[in-house]
Amino acid sequence: MARIVHMGKLGGYAALLDGTLLELDSRFLWPSASALTEALRRAGVTPSDMILDTRSPAGVRPAAAVSAPAAASHRPGGLPLAA
Repeated sequence: MARIVHMGKLGGYAALLDGTLLELDSRFLWPSASALTEALRRAGVTPSDMILDTRSPAGVRPAAAVSAPAAASHRPGGLPLAA
């Protein structure tokens, strides 16, 4: 089962399988959880029902709780992405 990760600072979604970032359809980062879930299913990989949110203090949210406005909001005190 692949974990879906919301990459908060990058603004997209990625999948991890056994701790390894998956490349699906020549992509590592997807614009939405639903697009990533469909790509996982096409590849024959079962997606997790939970999304690990890298910007959430709790760390894990149910898949339905992550929406585009919530994913795009900035956390106060967040650090800029290093170049």
